[in-house]
Amino acid sequence: MIQLVANTRSREYPVFLSEGALEETGKLWHSLGNRGKVVVITDDNVAALHLSGLEESLRAAGLTVNPVRVAPGEEAKSLEKATSLYSQLFDLKTRRQDAVCALGGGVIGDLAGFVASTYMRGIKLIQVPTSLLSQVDSSIGGKVGVNIPQAKNYVGAFYQPHMVITDPSLLETLPRRELIEGMAEVVKYCLLSGDDFFSNFEASYEEFLSLNMAYVEPVVRRCIEYKLRVVSEDERDYGRRAVLNLGHTVGHGIEAAGSYRAYSHGQAVALGLLVAIRLSEQAFGLPPEYGIRLRSLLELLGLPVSLQGVSADGVVAAMASDKKADDFSANMVLLRSLGDPAINCDIDADQLRDQVEMLARGE
Repeated sequence: MIQLVANTRSREYPVFLSEGALEETGKLWHSLGNRGKVVVITDDNVAALHLSGLEESLRAAGLTVNPVRVAPGEEAKSLEKATSLYSQLFDLKTRRQDAVCALGGGVIGDLAGFVASTYMRGIKLIQVPTSLLSQVDSSIGGKVGVNIPQAKNYVGAFYQPHMVITDPSLLETLPRRELIEGMAEVVKYCLLSGDDFFSNFEASYEEFLSLNMAYVEPVVRRCIEYKLRVVSEDERDYGRRAVLNLGHTVGHGIEAAGSYRAYSHGQAVALGLLVAIRLSEQAFGLPPEYGIRLRSLLELLGLPVSLQGVSADGVVAAMASDKKADDFSANMVLLRSLGDPAINCDIDADQLRDQVEMLARGE
């Protein structure tokens, strides 16, 4: 069992990483001195695959378990659903010594984490990520929240979990489409980490797609370690943590312009990475070969490289409402070189529109 440690100003907590880690959840939580009830929040799809195994592990450690299910999908990330969960926690007599366990992908992690952060002004939180995106990114670092009709993740909090259980073998139950979508976050970490990680992943991506655990676990670990380093330096997104938004400013604009139906988060981030690379060529002279290699890798992974069914003007307009934008420009993350990101890059609307229009033309 690999134990990584998140050191943040608000809390230090362990991140356990290993095949079969799900089966050890109860023992590990108990070993940290926890004795209260655990309310497992999950969705119907994940529950059918993994809930019984998690319940068995928690109960074997002498813990009381109450499962609560929600419907799958981004629509669950709402204030209405959070309110419903507060009522269920109250009816279960959940108290501060108890815990919420988020069993699922990014949506469940965000929703359950937000509920844990606000119920009784904060109760304990366990993250058990089941998707690739949540394992390498969203389950770590404490960003939790829900959507409002106008924008994504506009209501939320910074609330660090008390434990994270990352079991790469759970990826074997993912639909192929969801595995591929999560690859966009892995590629993001490759670009942020440097040419060695990027080149290694280029050469071995088929091993990851085939879920060869001898390759998957080290890649997941490297992504987690990068994020832990960043979050330890900047827990609340005042500076360096912004590097994790590489590809996300445009990606969130694409998601919103498509009413969160045209493109999934991973697909939109893949397109956002292409825009970020090309803007990095203009701003910092990043060699064009990286854009060519990135496009090729995304295609090989089955991720989109052209924008269809969403207007460039709609994307730019949506980006103007992004949390990271100001009144004058989109504060984007670009790359001086692979492994050397630059934050708060001043990119105006005309530059963005040109690049999004290039995506629409498939260039």
